[in-house]
Amino acid sequence: MREYRYSALGSNGQTVTGIRLAESTEALTAELLEIGLILLKTRPTLGSFGQLFSSSARAGKKELRDFTQHMATCLSAGIPAVSALADFQEMSRGHFGEVVADIRGDVSSGTAIDEAFARHPQIFSTVYLAMLTAGQNSGSLDEVFQELVAYLEWNENLRSQTSQALIYPSMLLIGIIGLLLLMMLFVIPRFETMFNDIDFELPPLTVKVMAMGNFMGHWWWLILGTIAAATIAMKMYFRTTQGAYNRDKFLMKVPVAGGFIQKIALSRFSKSFALIFASGLDLLRLLDLMKGVVGNEVMARQIATIRNRVATGETLTESFADADAFPALIQRLVAVGEKTGSLDNSLMLASQYLDKEIPRDLKKAFTIFEGIIIAVMGVVVCIAAMSLLMPIMQIGGNI
Repeated sequence: MREYRYSALGSNGQTVTGIRLAESTEALTAELLEIGLILLKTRPTLGSFGQLFSSSARAGKKELRDFTQHMATCLSAGIPAVSALADFQEMSRGHFGEVVADIRGDVSSGTAIDEAFARHPQIFSTVYLAMLTAGQNSGSLDEVFQELVAYLEWNENLRSQTSQALIYPSMLLIGIIGLLLLMMLFVIPRFETMFNDIDFELPPLTVKVMAMGNFMGHWWWLILGTIAAATIAMKMYFRTTQGAYNRDKFLMKVPVAGGFIQKIALSRFSKSFALIFASGLDLLRLLDLMKGVVGNEVMARQIATIRNRVATGETLTESFADADAFPALIQRLVAVGEKTGSLDNSLMLASQYLDKEIPRDLKKAFTIFEGIIIAVMGVVVCIAAMSLLMPIMQIGGNI
């Protein structure tokens, strides 16, 4: 499916614009006719890269959170969904406003709210859509939107903690790269000119460092091109299922950082599972959704195995027994929750516990990372300094 920006004529004679996913322009025309709109013109948002670089996919997280809060407030106050969508459409601008307009048009024509939202998967995640479906079926959309507000805030808080912890190590890493480039491209070539005028053999370390500097100075474009090509190739590989699996399997084995990565995925699993299970979604459908929520291909494959075992009649406790990516705490809480009939409460407790552990592990991981970066910076400075001081000391000895 591709994303199309369209203009259409409504039954009241007004022109409506929006963004919608469709198999083709013909399918888009048919879908719009079903809701009483006549297509005037349309174009893919970004050609063959429609979904990958779509404008709606870049809708801000703040806009999504504000929209969800608006819907929760309006529905709780008894305002109809169509009116709530219309109010937010008037306040919103840009691509997100066009998406809201499209949803409003669908809902006005009789489409169920969950179906209208599901036509924009670039903005609304699988968890978001699953909870909407459950809320639509149970008639508690206002409560679902309130839970989604809390879920989005939790996601944003987790992302914010990680970003803040990355700032200082990133600055150190940039400092190392900058120092290396300064030494290799500017400092060492100046000393090389001076050493070439002196008739004695340079130390091996100095010769090697100067050779490296000359290589970087002459072939910098090849180095940058190789790095860029390798980065693009790795990103393309990691987008494949096997590539993502190999990456996640490796990262989970990295000391300190692996435990932190695993806990983030477990927290996503526990929180999402608890929220959606409490909304009444079928267990097998829920496990299917969890594969795309955890953000870890190793866990996703084990969840797929768990889902297949549950489908054959095994209990959830038995199905989790062989899933080594899920630690004993999670398995124990699943067993207790299944036995007592409070699986959502048990996994919500797991999420709360992990939310307390993640900041401590995050601080520990990046403290070690900072130490490694500082040590590398020290080694770079020492090697560069020794390569320049050794010839100078040798000159003094000869004199």
